[in-house]
Amino acid sequence: MNQTNARRTTFSFAPPVDSATAWHLHLEDLATKITEAFPGASTDVEGDLGPRSADALSFEVPLGDGVWLEGLATTPYPEVGSIMVMQASAEEAAHFAVWLRDSFVPSPDLVHFTSELALDAGVDTYGIIPPHGSTDEIARTLQQHIESTERR
Repeated sequence: MNQTNARRTTFSFAPPVDSATAWHLHLEDLATKITEAFPGASTDVEGDLGPRSADALSFEVPLGDGVWLEGLATTPYPEVGSIMVMQASAEEAAHFAVWLRDSFVPSPDLVHFTSELALDAGVDTYGIIPPHGSTDEIARTLQQHIESTERR
């Protein structure tokens, strides 16, 4: 995984806007599943975070070759929330997105995403992680998102 020159951004993964409780997100469950799936991962419940009361879970997961991915999950309402991976390349974020799609959310068509780049550019629509496909295919989807956002 050679990511030294890759464009990095914070990616946010969430359920479809019109079905915000579709993931039934519980931070304790997420923490358990992260540490089971990523040996060496660490998680920490943060409590209230941000201007609006929301429970939060920070995490770090090893991706191999000394690469670590930092993330933050928040739940402002019961069973409603999102998961961010911080300053990640498309390839790094894809590893987490595939795990999220295949091992955590109840259906593979429920993972939508945006990025800090998109939000900073005023883009308020979400992309969809394809419900099938390899990590490389998902990385291409995320990279296309970065490139199309940068062209705006």
